[in-house]
Amino acid sequence: MRNRECGVRSKLLGCGIKFPHSGSSIPHSKGYTLIELAVVIVVLGVMALFVIPRLGEMGEANLKRSARHLTGMIRFLRDDAQAKKQIYRLNFDIQNNRYWADVLTITSDRTAEFKRLQSPLANEAGLSGRTTFREVRAGSHPDEPYVLFTPDGWVEKTSIHLRDGDGRDFTLIVNPLTGTTELCEGYVEER
Repeated sequence: MRNRECGVRSKLLGCGIKFPHSGSSIPHSKGYTLIELAVVIVVLGVMALFVIPRLGEMGEANLKRSARHLTGMIRFLRDDAQAKKQIYRLNFDIQNNRYWADVLTITSDRTAEFKRLQSPLANEAGLSGRTTFREVRAGSHPDEPYVLFTPDGWVEKTSIHLRDGDGRDFTLIVNPLTGTTELCEGYVEER
């Protein structure tokens, strides 16, 4: 009868019913032991050891990011060379996977030399992640990898061969008349 009087309230408050309690530890604890927690932490650590290095690459994401940045710089240099009637050069450091732009300037003694272009859109940059330059083929200067941009909007015919972190090759082809680029999968020879 006492249980009926308590009703729903008995379930919420216990209705004054007391359970036996011993001073020792509860034998059916619902927590985890220190060993179980240590095993879980070790398993998570091993999984992170294999997963985290791959997060930086994420498939072709870094390669495409690098190709987009190169494409943007090529378009900017072509348009700026045409607008300002100057000669620009996009240089490549293949060993360090870096690239930057120079502008042809006339010095005080009436000689011309290339100097680093000071522009926020053409700062020195590097390829993303584990993307690397495999080869840069531009113009008639195979020993010095660079692309020349002239004041009339002409760009040297160029093939920029890239390799992603998984060893796959991609080719960025620059059209000499329009300055547009095309990203092709694989190592594509000049067309």
